[in-house]
Amino acid sequence: MSAMGKIGSVVVMSALAGTLGLVCALAANTNNPSYQPSITVGDAGDGEHGEAARYMELAKIDAGKAMAAAQARVPGRVLSTALDNENGNLVYSVVITLVSGGPLQDVKVDAGNAAVLQIDTGNDREGDGEKD
Repeated sequence: MSAMGKIGSVVVMSALAGTLGLVCALAANTNNPSYQPSITVGDAGDGEHGEAARYMELAKIDAGKAMAAAQARVPGRVLSTALDNENGNLVYSVVITLVSGGPLQDVKVDAGNAAVLQIDTGNDREGDGEKD
């Protein structure tokens, strides 16, 4: 193979490696939320019941304050509220049905300061069991 052929092969391989790196980075980011909460948690291996108790101890606000913060941003009726570990972030997940109708809203509320971090709509919600 000529020197130009070798250089061309190296350029193509470098471009492919760069593309593969970008694809891997994007795939890794799909499980990372775009928000920055005030409380992060790791997996302590306490089981589901032990984790729930630990999360309650770590949370600085209660479910009532989380619901109020969510409803201030998304007017409607609260269907459920859960204190969750979302990819290492301690948040309340408040599911709201809109007053005006439409898809359910899953409002992520910071368990440390009651800030609304994210609002997921309809089929974008994680684990809702709905099909597109």
